[in-house]
Amino acid sequence: MHYLEIMNVPDWLREILFRTAWPMEAPAMFGPFHIFMLILCTAVPYFLAKHSPIQNKQLLVKRLSVCGWILAITEVYKQLFYYVVVNNMHYDYWFFPFQLCSAAMYLCILLPVFHGRMQKAMITFLYSFSLPGALLALVFPEDMLRTWWTMTIHGFFWHAMLVYIAFIVFYSGQMDDSDRGFRESTLLYILLGTVAFVLNIVLRPFAVYGFKPNLFYLSPYEKSGQFFFALIAERFGIPAELILYVLLYILLCYTFHLIARKNQPNLTT
Repeated sequence: MHYLEIMNVPDWLREILFRTAWPMEAPAMFGPFHIFMLILCTAVPYFLAKHSPIQNKQLLVKRLSVCGWILAITEVYKQLFYYVVVNNMHYDYWFFPFQLCSAAMYLCILLPVFHGRMQKAMITFLYSFSLPGALLALVFPEDMLRTWWTMTIHGFFWHAMLVYIAFIVFYSGQMDDSDRGFRESTLLYILLGTVAFVLNIVLRPFAVYGFKPNLFYLSPYEKSGQFFFALIAERFGIPAELILYVLLYILLCYTFHLIARKNQPNLTT
């Protein structure tokens, strides 16, 4: 038995988790609840970021760091909720916290540690690579529409935070919207994706409960649940699917990067 399945959880914490386990009927994708949350989780973060721009780099890093810690606290709650309430003291590696939409949490927390080009690449990533993923998740939130209010709200809140983070970066003028800036943030994406790929292999034997890990959707064992990419996997194999997926995502992110280049206000060098 893996250690995560025998982790001791204090009684007082278990009580809190069960007291906040409010069941709900899973909302339908593109139903009223989803549409309302989609508008709320994009419009409110955009409005807040636009009308309170942070154009000082030190203040931006501090704000992003705070956002990272807020995400971390909610992630701890989510992990405990699934471990204790949903999975009865078993760990489901499908929820291992290293997805593309988890990257912003780690980067925001680590931002104060780095300086120079590395910090600039991390800030640029938070817009160019994090925003497209967050918006896609909000438009197609199948994995976020849960049968528990707290987990459903957590999913939407999390991605709303990513939208907010991306737009405070955008309106700060602190991202590097040059081709060099995109190359450096792309290298960061590839580095994180490589770590996720390795974790998918390393963690798989431990995943004896629930679903197998598919971090960054880059598992060499699992074909995509999306029809187009699943078709590629069936015809040409999973490696071809993963390569195409990464290339298309990078292209999508470059489109967002070009939008920032044309519209980012008060750009600082």
